[in-house]
Amino acid sequence: MTQVAFLKKADLPNKIEIEESIRQLGYEFEILDDFENFYGIDGIECTINGQKTFFEIYFNNPNEIISESEFIKKDLTDQDIAVSFIWGADFAAGASIGLISVALIDKCNALIYYLDDEIAYSKEMLLNDTPEFIKELEKQKKFEEQNRNSKPKIQPKKKGFWNGIKKLFK
Repeated sequence: MTQVAFLKKADLPNKIEIEESIRQLGYEFEILDDFENFYGIDGIECTINGQKTFFEIYFNNPNEIISESEFIKKDLTDQDIAVSFIWGADFAAGASIGLISVALIDKCNALIYYLDDEIAYSKEMLLNDTPEFIKELEKQKKFEEQNRNSKPKIQPKKKGFWNGIKKLFK
């Protein structure tokens, strides 16, 4: 999945500003990577409400993104950088990216887009989605805890046609 923030490079917040902005929203959030400036990193390892996650980050010229996503072009004015967040089926990553995007909106008036569905996200939309990610994350953690000590069910091997014939002639 890909979410992109368009903003002015000069306005990019640093690591501490991002963390503080997210904590002010009431979430337990920490970036585990050792960097000060956000620009130029290739991923973030972080924890959200105690759950560790990682996602990739790419910094591009906005023209590289809008050449593949024309629906964004009409909204851009003086944004000179596009920050792409890439993640898979990871609820902790989804929540973290949404909250970092909120911080980017607050700190540098970023424009946020979810490219997979061609959706522009507002701060309110991101804040409304975050509890859903957290709820799914809690379900996932509960399932893992319940099944941590259970043994996998092993199905007996089915006797194939040829094995049955071989047994007849033994």
